[in-house]
Amino acid sequence: MPNGADIRIRIHSRESAIADLCRKYWLVSSPPNFEFSVEQLADSYGMDVKAIHKVVGQNCTATGESTQCSVCGKKIIYRNRTTYKQVKTYLLRDWICRECYDKRN
Repeated sequence: MPNGADIRIRIHSRESAIADLCRKYWLVSSPPNFEFSVEQLADSYGMDVKAIHKVVGQNCTATGESTQCSVCGKKIIYRNRTTYKQVKTYLLRDWICRECYDKRN
């Protein structure tokens, strides 16, 4: 969790290039900003931008270490960088997971 990034990734691939891509995709320089743009990663790995999102989405899971549901305590799963940026930008300390939200309404 460098620089207070609040991201722990679990890599589901044994391929070193895919594991490296996942780590670089989620590497935060200073919250909520990432070290590498998706375009940089696409160039570096010889893929298009859509393929980067697909490969990362299929081969790793990113969870928040300090962002958890204020009702049940479940840690947030960052589906993509946009979700992460929204949480960090708006400082969602009272985040509620979908299951708890649905139970309330």
